Amino acid sequence: MLIKNVSILQSSRLLPGQDIRIEEGKIAQIGPGLPRERSDEVIEGNGMLAIPGLVNCHTHLAMSLLRGYADDMELMPWLEEKIWPLEARLTEEDIYWGVKLGCLELIRFGITCYNDMYYFPDMTAAATKEMGLRAFISGVVFDMKPELLSQVEPFIHRWKDDVLIRPAVGPHAAYTCSEETLLKVREIAEKHQVMVHMHLSETRKEVDGFLLSRGMSPVEYLDSLGLLNSRLAAIHCVWLSEEDCCLLERRGANVVACTVSNLKLASGIAPLNTLMKAGVNVCLGTDSASSNNNLSLFEEMKTTAVVQKNAYHTPAAFSAEEIWQFATDNACRAFGLNSGIRAGANADLALIDLKKPWFVPRSNIISHLVYSMAGGVETTIVNGRILMQNGIIPGEEEILERAQERFQRLSSED
Repeated sequence: MLIKNVSILQSSRLLPGQDIRIEEGKIAQIGPGLPRERSDEVIEGNGMLAIPGLVNCHTHLAMSLLRGYADDMELMPWLEEKIWPLEARLTEEDIYWGVKLGCLELIRFGITCYNDMYYFPDMTAAATKEMGLRAFISGVVFDMKPELLSQVEPFIHRWKDDVLIRPAVGPHAAYTCSEETLLKVREIAEKHQVMVHMHLSETRKEVDGFLLSRGMSPVEYLDSLGLLNSRLAAIHCVWLSEEDCCLLERRGANVVACTVSNLKLASGIAPLNTLMKAGVNVCLGTDSASSNNNLSLFEEMKTTAVVQKNAYHTPAAFSAEEIWQFATDNACRAFGLNSGIRAGANADLALIDLKKPWFVPRSNIISHLVYSMAGGVETTIVNGRILMQNGIIPGEEEILERAQERFQRLSSED
């Protein structure tokens, strides 16, 4: 495959007139005037910007089926009264079409990899692989369904050698998993060298409960169990002390902020500037489409930047470049991804139409991507395979119809 005459970012500046050759799922060459070979599939990149595929570091992708189902509620009533009862009725077919619906949205937002925690992880993995996306997938683990823990290792064995799917372990949270369960999670993660994907310090109630019952924060509690390390993707991290931030940095843990979801559920604002100054690797996730209500990392970047500026009472709290790193380089660092627009990297990229009003004038492209972007992803490529070209995704209409049918089945039983 040869992408001709496309622009790329070099030191945050636009570098036009570049060709990108893709071979065997990797970027083989980048430069102007690369020769066309007879076997090349050619994509015309004139007027386009090639960006590294974005990484959505926290989703429950099948919950795309529940978009708009239970809005405007606080977290625990939302979970206990609406989400958990409906989830009890989910079938594998619901998961299959819910995941495919979510994959459509990810592809349209230039997201080439995501990190997921939910029920029926094998079905999530199979649907994702069919759609062609890269993913870290874990089945959710918590004590109210103890059988889920025994399913973790067999799932890891089934998917550990896959090119696109990386299995992980997904304990739901410290308040839904016993110490015994969390120690078993640590044992599995260490044995198989896989990521641990876990909600942490999401609400004030959670943190206050741990301080009262254990005399330590949830972060300190996980550290006491040996779970605070570079394999941990700690999700939300809204209610952190400065000591928590420093502890996360010392252990090399990764924090995934989900600003829009946290704001919508009124859970609070994560202390991202404090985390950054402590040296913690901060990434971005959207959470599910049932609490966000979309999967756009462009919206997540802008909202995160603007909210953090206000939380720290200074517009200098974050730069557009720092926020862009959250969705690209920091995410790749957290998950060990070989990504980027460079020779030797995985061919995971998106082409964005620069002929849109929000990219003019061409004053600061990174700023436009973070603060102005309102659409324009035209082509998405993962592992050298075109998933969307010129805004067209094969099979999209059927996925939309089937997803609607599955939601109607689920909601009709309310």
